[in-house]
Amino acid sequence: MSIKVTSKYPSNIALVKYWGKYGNQLPCNASLSLTLSKAFTEVELECLPKSSKAVEIEYFFEGQPNPAFGERVAKYAGAQPEFAELLNAYALQIHSHNSFPHSAGIASSASAFAAITAALYRAAHPGSELLSDRIMSHLARLGSGSACRSFYGPYALWGELEGVQDSSNEYAIQVTEIHPEFRNMKDAILIVESAPKEVSSSKGHSLMKDHPYADARFKDANRNALEMVATLKNGDFSSFISITEREALSLHTMMMTSRDYYMLIRPKTVEIIQKIFQFRKDTTLPLCFTLDAGPNVHLLYPEKIQAEVNEFLSDLAKDTESIIYDESGTGGITLNYMNGKA
Repeated sequence: MSIKVTSKYPSNIALVKYWGKYGNQLPCNASLSLTLSKAFTEVELECLPKSSKAVEIEYFFEGQPNPAFGERVAKYAGAQPEFAELLNAYALQIHSHNSFPHSAGIASSASAFAAITAALYRAAHPGSELLSDRIMSHLARLGSGSACRSFYGPYALWGELEGVQDSSNEYAIQVTEIHPEFRNMKDAILIVESAPKEVSSSKGHSLMKDHPYADARFKDANRNALEMVATLKNGDFSSFISITEREALSLHTMMMTSRDYYMLIRPKTVEIIQKIFQFRKDTTLPLCFTLDAGPNVHLLYPEKIQAEVNEFLSDLAKDTESIIYDESGTGGITLNYMNGKA
């Protein structure tokens, strides 16, 4: 017999940033993210008869073998008791593709590990029609921290916060009280540079271990996360803008003040940010930027001002390689299971 599972899960962009971890993929501070819709990873997992007792996983990305990532997935899956019977019984072949370009300022590991985890979990538990997002969020976190937030939308919180019920370092939860102002958000991703970044996020996280400003950063992020939870409830867009932009700049400040300091923003990044500041001042429209751990800029704004922002985006296009147009989403998109003869 063979089992085939397909899953499709989105990426997310953190508004309050997770930067620094301890133990087994646990966050040093809480983070809060906007779930995307059009930026997703789709995975097809096929479970086939195996020829040895060893863990057998072949990984293909966009049709090409990717043994390095396959080793990462095998190490991750092999460490989870939930997948032990599946790995003992089958050789796994995984094919994945992204709806967005690699290194495009979108967290591909988040969408990838969300989709991979969901597919593995469904294959390992074929009798479970209703999959637990909390269980899968917990498991996905062990592969890629930010992946745990991709199971919920339009906003997800990861990290224990005093006063927020069910918040945990072990898994993400959905932010449920959302003011109409924040229910339909747009994210125009301005690609300044599509080349792979010089310093990986894993390396960046590790540099927080002896960072001179680490403790202050973790406390500030937790305060910002609590404030953002309240902001999403009360609809205060000025607070949303302030928190989101300070968090983006704080993330890159941590990189530039690490012991082994480095810089991922580029002159065009700064130029775009300055144009956003000026456009907001001139128009008083509620829009803001955030950054991932790279040079590319996310322009966030509510759907209701789409027409006014379009002309501004046309102007910004000359400063970018391309623009990816996305919007807030709801988390996991599809999950299909098929069982048949090999």
